[in-house]
Amino acid sequence: MKKLFLCLIGIVAFSNLFSQDSLRMNYWTNGTAYTIPRHRWELGLFSTSRYGITQNLELSLHPLMFFLMPQVKIKVGWGEYSGFRLTTEHGIFYPTQAMRLVTRKGAGGLISPEFTIPQMFSLHNGFLVSCKPFKNAILSSHAGIAFSIKFGPLDKLSTIDLPIIYPRLAVFYHNPEFDVGMDFRGKIIPVFGWLFNVENFLLCHTKQNWFLENKGALVYTSKKETFRAEIGYKLCYGRYPAGPQWHLLPALDLVLGIK
Repeated sequence: MKKLFLCLIGIVAFSNLFSQDSLRMNYWTNGTAYTIPRHRWELGLFSTSRYGITQNLELSLHPLMFFLMPQVKIKVGWGEYSGFRLTTEHGIFYPTQAMRLVTRKGAGGLISPEFTIPQMFSLHNGFLVSCKPFKNAILSSHAGIAFSIKFGPLDKLSTIDLPIIYPRLAVFYHNPEFDVGMDFRGKIIPVFGWLFNVENFLLCHTKQNWFLENKGALVYTSKKETFRAEIGYKLCYGRYPAGPQWHLLPALDLVLGIK
């Protein structure tokens, strides 16, 4: 009886600890409708880095890729309605220099040098909706559309038929491109959590019109929320020009939080 009593006390104490350290809605929320706090930085090793301009305005870009393949996004928070948080995202993507860099023969060449890569960029607009289905989790859905603008012809045989890369460049060959997906994340215990998301890319004017990415990961977050580590998998499916293909890749990210 004494052991049972001590066990019950332990369960209650653990529950109280967990509730006191419930998921903070404004931290580590890339992929959700929540923006990070004003003046907070999140610097990702492989993912984009983010900065809170105001409480409802967020800037994101990838520092390592900015000078080769710049992609800048602004996330705007529009408030919460009946428990649902709404934001919009607006971005610009410029891949020309990176594509020209790999247009060569031999090592590092992904595009044949017979093809010319024109100056081009794409504009993306989308919206995200998030809610809390239970106390320590966030469920999000998103949808968006991208348009490309090219200052010259781009041969359809110049594609880079690799997972992750092909869907993000497809808008320059099949305009416009739609994306839709969901993200589900939460905590297991105060410093460990999980992440599961699905992303679909839908192309126009082609039979190779659907690409899917699914990511699952375990997540560690330091108690002061200054460091985050993710490890898991990324499963990709796509209808490439050469035919349907599946790819299973490792997923790893390290993020530093500064305020």
